[in-house]
Amino acid sequence: MYDTNHMNAEQQVENGEFGIYRSMDHFPITDCPSFLSVAIGAVCLSGTAVVQIYNNSIRIERGMVITLVPWQLASIREVSDDFEILFYKVSKSMFIDTLSSLWRLTPDFFSYMHRHIASEAEESNILRFEYFCDCMASWSKGAPPDFQRESVMQLLRLHYWAVYTFYRNDPRTKDIKYSNKEKITFDFLYRVIEDHFVGKDVSYYADKLHVSSKYLTTAVKSVSGQSAREWIVYYTILEIKSLLRQASLDIKEIVALVNFTDLSSLSRYFHHYTGMTPSEYRNKIHF
Repeated sequence: MYDTNHMNAEQQVENGEFGIYRSMDHFPITDCPSFLSVAIGAVCLSGTAVVQIYNNSIRIERGMVITLVPWQLASIREVSDDFEILFYKVSKSMFIDTLSSLWRLTPDFFSYMHRHIASEAEESNILRFEYFCDCMASWSKGAPPDFQRESVMQLLRLHYWAVYTFYRNDPRTKDIKYSNKEKITFDFLYRVIEDHFVGKDVSYYADKLHVSSKYLTTAVKSVSGQSAREWIVYYTILEIKSLLRQASLDIKEIVALVNFTDLSSLSRYFHHYTGMTPSEYRNKIHF
């Protein structure tokens, strides 16, 4: 059994796109607000700190589990001298692949995660999260090289599924109030999720939302940290990856489902944003 307490106090595990740490030196959030390019899961072991996501401040204390996702504007302040956390961080690419077989990152969930990044403080959370990191580290180090990434993602899916089910059953979701820019952004994201096909550009969605392309671009960028075009690409790639994980689908069928003209155009598009062809991506997946 892998024991995080017996590893180096600075760094527990680091394996390409994934790492487990105890030292704040590796924590990708500072007192200067910046948009996250990684996903983070953490448990507070001691001390306190204030994490701010956009305009929402959350005081973190012992026993709280923290979940942060890419594209959030994050900063940390008021860090006590005894503040210590155990955390993992995952690249944006690995995060997207993890979610590709679970659910699509919906606008409501994205908004919810701005406001509810931490669980209640419970002592039992520490042991559970340490065991979870223990399992991920064991698979990251012990699985055959070709299976390590997928093995860790299978465990990450448990964490994100738990967060998602909590969100779906949280009565506070009904009380979330949106600014006008947030409403426009979430309406845009909803339409992209439902209609993320090639040929639909920013102006198409701006017309649907009865705003100018300039206003839509500004609103989406200020709320999410990603441009409207980047979100269109993100959901298109996420959908393609999700379909590629369905072993029963031929790649030619996927071409039609995502509205590409032919296999060649799909392959060029997918390779441009992922660095691999659809066939290469599928060959990496262990069904």
